[in-house]
Amino acid sequence: MPDSNFQFEEDEEKAQLETRVKALEIDLRQKKEIILAQHTKLEAFFESSIDALVQMDFDGHITGWNKQAEKIFGWSAEQILDQKIEDTIIPVRYRTAHQKGMKRFLETGETSVMNNLIEIHALHRDGHEFPVELSVSVMDSPDLQEFNAYIRDISERKHAETVIWNQTNFDSLTSLPNRNLFLQKLEHEIRSCDRSNQSLALLYLDVDRFKDVNDSLGHDIGDLLLIEISSRLKKTVREIDTVSRLSGDEFTIILGNIDDQLSVQPVCQELLDALAEPFQLENEKVFLTASIGVTFYPQDSKKIESLQRNADQAMYAAKAEGSNRYNFFTPELQQRALRKRRMIRDLREAIDEAQFEIYYQPIIDLKRNFLNKAEALLRWHHPVSGLVSPAVFIPIAEETGLISEIGSWVFYTAIEQANRWRCELNKDFQISINTSPLQWIDDAAAMSQWFKHLRESGISGQAMTVEITEGLLMDARDKITNRLLDFSDAEIQVSIDDFGTGYSSLSYLKQFDIDYLKIDQSFVRNLDHDKNDLALCDAIIVMAQKLGIKVIAEGVETENQDRLLKSFGCDFGQGYLYSRPVPAADFEKLLSQWNAKDMSGLKKSSA
Repeated sequence: MPDSNFQFEEDEEKAQLETRVKALEIDLRQKKEIILAQHTKLEAFFESSIDALVQMDFDGHITGWNKQAEKIFGWSAEQILDQKIEDTIIPVRYRTAHQKGMKRFLETGETSVMNNLIEIHALHRDGHEFPVELSVSVMDSPDLQEFNAYIRDISERKHAETVIWNQTNFDSLTSLPNRNLFLQKLEHEIRSCDRSNQSLALLYLDVDRFKDVNDSLGHDIGDLLLIEISSRLKKTVREIDTVSRLSGDEFTIILGNIDDQLSVQPVCQELLDALAEPFQLENEKVFLTASIGVTFYPQDSKKIESLQRNADQAMYAAKAEGSNRYNFFTPELQQRALRKRRMIRDLREAIDEAQFEIYYQPIIDLKRNFLNKAEALLRWHHPVSGLVSPAVFIPIAEETGLISEIGSWVFYTAIEQANRWRCELNKDFQISINTSPLQWIDDAAAMSQWFKHLRESGISGQAMTVEITEGLLMDARDKITNRLLDFSDAEIQVSIDDFGTGYSSLSYLKQFDIDYLKIDQSFVRNLDHDKNDLALCDAIIVMAQKLGIKVIAEGVETENQDRLLKSFGCDFGQGYLYSRPVPAADFEKLLSQWNAKDMSGLKKSSA
């Protein structure tokens, strides 16, 4: 009996074991079916994607290649699999950067392209390059190490953008810049003058009695004449100068880098002589003359609208004097020179007699509604003229070299003030100061004294930010790069002022350690009603955040602008909405009141 019982139990255990094995087999089969279905679904997605999907192992060999990749690159999967990606679809000019990027990633895990959407050029099998939009992700596990690239051909989009840009900025008849691009060029040249302390001449040229040509010979001949006029004007001036067609027979010429206003006179005469030569248009020979009006920046005006009006008035004065001549808007060079000499003398006295004062304008943390930054703005209390704008005396200070002494006074005054407020009111308080490009280029000794003062006084460099222009970063000279590194070593942060108004490349944002971008107030001012400025501000903020850079919006004047900037995720705001620039004593009260109000609000919300 015991033996039969034992046999029964053994059979029972065996049956249970077989049941469990069958259950496991069923479960395993079901899981295989699920995995196979998922694999089939992923494979279908891989092949049906509108993007080229390219997979690559960590050695750079292509391991995956879908139908869309075959379509846009011209390689079949059989032809390209196991080939090196840098030998096939990466243009030669990018290969060194690709190799360095791969090496850096494999050594450190750091990369600038991973999980970001970037635009770049790719290489087709037939050798031509084309623009693509690229996003790369990485799989790095014990079982799988590969890169997945999602690539989209954007040739059509780029072509459409180019067509639209050309239509927006160039005259369809003469291919010269139109009014829109002319205004951009003029603004650019003005900023260049501000940086280089030089002048520019704006010329308005109008063809005399052009309407008679159109009426007598027809608009087709008139169009041919305009094309030939454009060609002669371009050949007469330098390559750095800008010839534009505003409308009809009205042209503008921007002459940059002017050291002497008298040097413009022979240029004007050469333009008149070039147009005085007969024009052979089909079977017609046409003779014409022109009238030119000239105005100078910054001597005549610092406003674009005023410069245009000045040149236009001078041009009509030339016509009134008999045509075929040029006329200057303000020829009183001796009087202007006298006023300049007086300004230089008064500036020297201002330094000696302590006529300068710093006003402070709040920079608000928009995310915390907190005040812990300010911009230092220089004011000159002239004993006769009263409060003098920096726009008047800073260019003179730069030209005479007085900017070095004035700039150092601003730094020492601001850093001492920042340190006092950090000790008494807010340990993280920070003041930003404006700097002139000339200080960075020619004033290494003075800036070295700034760093020495910080070390000796024990003041933290974090109490200060220096604001620079975009143009300064376009200067590739080592002295600029080294100076930026000096500020970084001193823990002084760097801000780019008036961002978005220059023509410099965005590559410097990656090349240099920039802490803040200040969106120019010309964009912020129109946030309420200009969709383009709205989109630009949003794009700048998104771009900066991707690069780890904080954004300060200048010129905030309305509650709606404040609301929009906050919705974009802008970090800081500055403008009359929060406060005008005020003396130190008034700012100290403002600082205490603002943050006390903010703290009380925080207490209420936490309660």
